Amino acid sequence: MASRLGAAESLVVLGVVLLLATTAVPTASVVDFGPNGGASTTATAESAPNGPKSADDVRLVPVGDRGDRLWPFTSRGRSFDALTLPVNVVVEGNPARVRSLLLYSRDATWDETNESWQQASTEQAPTDEPASPWGSATGADRFTFVDTADSGGLWIAESMQLHDGTYFGSRTHLRLYGGGTPDDSWTAIQAHRDYWDWFRLRHTVTSLAGPQHAVERDLMRRPTVVDVRRERFANGGIIDADGWVSVVELGPPQLSTLPRDDARRPASVGSATGRDEATERAGSERDDTPSVLDTPQTGPAGVGTVLSMLAVGFVAVGGLAALATRRDELGALVERLRWSRLADDRFQRVVALAVALVALPVLVRSAALGLERVVPNHPKVVAGLLFPVFALAPAVLAARLPRGYSSELWFGTAFVGYGTGLVADFAMIGVAVVPVEVVLHRFAVLAALGCLAVAGRRHFESSEPRRAALSAAVCLWLLLFAWPLFLGI
Repeated sequence: MASRLGAAESLVVLGVVLLLATTAVPTASVVDFGPNGGASTTATAESAPNGPKSADDVRLVPVGDRGDRLWPFTSRGRSFDALTLPVNVVVEGNPARVRSLLLYSRDATWDETNESWQQASTEQAPTDEPASPWGSATGADRFTFVDTADSGGLWIAESMQLHDGTYFGSRTHLRLYGGGTPDDSWTAIQAHRDYWDWFRLRHTVTSLAGPQHAVERDLMRRPTVVDVRRERFANGGIIDADGWVSVVELGPPQLSTLPRDDARRPASVGSATGRDEATERAGSERDDTPSVLDTPQTGPAGVGTVLSMLAVGFVAVGGLAALATRRDELGALVERLRWSRLADDRFQRVVALAVALVALPVLVRSAALGLERVVPNHPKVVAGLLFPVFALAPAVLAARLPRGYSSELWFGTAFVGYGTGLVADFAMIGVAVVPVEVVLHRFAVLAALGCLAVAGRRHFESSEPRRAALSAAVCLWLLLFAWPLFLGI
């Protein structure tokens, strides 16, 4: 009898192990403490007290054929000391033309009458191209500086924004800046990967090199692209940027209407002129200098799906076998459960707190992604509705649920439960690397939540409740939430 029951129970145990392995597979590398992965963008976003004040204090690089000079960075405002991220792609064409190539895989021509870029009437939609992942995006305004021969130096805002992904999840985000004239136009692109951080109520940038390679590869597939090369702009040192910018040269719009095999592209000395050669070179560069912030592979997700199916199967078979062998003891089992600790109110509170803290970050993220599809152009409304839940619900649960048991148990339950929820949230949106500063802040938040659970237990179980400890824990929690919002991390 014992061996028979052991075999049935072993199936259930094996299923539980597979379930744990399933959750571990996609989240095994959420934190990267490497030299690139640990970098933070906050330091570059803060205004330097003694930073550059004028165009004479910064380095400008030539773009286009008319002698325009570009400051190869973006800024929060119209000042050099509010530098944010480096420009990493320059396309020799108008932003509307670049947008048409990325969104529709089609070229655009200049309409002399309406003075606007329009789709070429003879252009046919390519039948062998997959649907474009790019779509219109929203984001904070950023500016860059251009010194032109005609109008002198001026600050320009982005012409448009595109992204591949979701606003409240993770995405590859592009800001396009246009300059030049209709005869000699150019587009500077600032490409980065970011994710929505509920603690900061804004996006946290995690990669520059990966998105640069993605835009480069995407444009290489376009028939109108005649040359892709790298030029040294010396604007690296931020996150994983190396200071080499992808420069894309576009041919006349008529080239895009020719069949792929018949399109002839002019060659330039010292650059990769063929698409195969350019693609091979970009691929070799990517292999030689891999980015720790590339898009996560889909392999582990597939493994996790298979493990999930096996786990469900083992649990189902084991459960049925155990039920069949213990049918005569089912009544006794129910009676034992009534008097076991599973029916204890304190144990139920521990389970409720752990499950709620694990599920809360994932539920808030899921709600935000769902509302984003319903009201795509109102991110501030969505953030305003869900942030109070994200900020206050863990504190309320940790302060109200603990009863009985030891303080160490409640501290560990709050710490591990909410930490697991935050890791699951990262895994849900595909974030594979986060800065070390973010990790340290999250550990402080987990410790504060554990202290809040201990203070809540002591407050409600003491014969003479004292509010000092509970008030201090609440203040610490609020301080840790205000820190990234107002001081940055």
